[in-house]
Amino acid sequence: MAEIVQRGRNNFPSGRHIARGVVWVVVGVVVLVLASTLLGSVKKTPRDRIGISYGGGPVEGQHFQRIVQPGSNLFVNGFADKLYLYPVTQRNYIISKRSDEGDVQGEDSVTAPSRDRIPIEFQAAVYFKLNTDKLRKFHEQIGLKYAAYTESGWDRMLNNSFRQQIEFAFQREARKYDASDIYANTDVLNRIQQEVGTTLKENVNDVLGDEYFCGPTFVPGRGCPQFTFTIKGIDVPDGVRAAFESNRTSEIQVRTKENEVAQRAQEAEAIRQLNEALAAAGQNYVLLKAIESGKIDFWVIPDGQGVTLQTPTRGAQPQ
Repeated sequence: MAEIVQRGRNNFPSGRHIARGVVWVVVGVVVLVLASTLLGSVKKTPRDRIGISYGGGPVEGQHFQRIVQPGSNLFVNGFADKLYLYPVTQRNYIISKRSDEGDVQGEDSVTAPSRDRIPIEFQAAVYFKLNTDKLRKFHEQIGLKYAAYTESGWDRMLNNSFRQQIEFAFQREARKYDASDIYANTDVLNRIQQEVGTTLKENVNDVLGDEYFCGPTFVPGRGCPQFTFTIKGIDVPDGVRAAFESNRTSEIQVRTKENEVAQRAQEAEAIRQLNEALAAAGQNYVLLKAIESGKIDFWVIPDGQGVTLQTPTRGAQPQ
């Protein structure tokens, strides 16, 4: 019996073996952590993104390191350092009633009252680029606040800056014109588009604190052009639209009647002038028309000579 118990005890690992196994497990975990951390610090930037690197390891504070241009090769960013990515391609903010087109889910528009207090719905689009010449300041002042290096943070930043300024600009410009002009006059709509586009860039950057956004033709180091802004569509209340269309139909009908009256006046004037000419011509005109029609025959008689001619019977065959 003692021999069986002793034999069973020998089947269990000793404390030394257990400690050695624990050490190897810990070493393996540390190696995996270090490897994943090292691999995680190897970065590169896509062709449509610019990177900005900040130190952030366990033994150092957050500090700016460098800006990494788009499409870079693989590089070691640093142990636990952070690389923030921002877009360098043309971006847009679209307000549209098409749910698959706008920046806001579902149907979207900006409502602004006209001078005659009729609500006008505007759909619009603005095209721009991030001013990468001021990337560090943008990241530290705006990017970190909104987490704009993420898609959701970028969208939230645009809604809080671009959207409010677009609404303000439309409300200011729409009050200058009556709804009928905004709805039917292309020149008025073009003026509104130009005014909103001209002031939008200045207003957006004033709100953000610096010239962080430029037009879509922006090239680093070459100035900051204006945004491209377009009005995609406008709508008025259904009742107002029906009234506009009715008025337009009436105007067309009035112009048609005026054209008809003018045409009749011209015809009457032509008849009057013809009557005057006929009165002046008298019987000579009647004789001329009879001769032209072949209803009478005539001969040229020498002046001062008496000649008797017998007219042939009309329709008789010559002998």
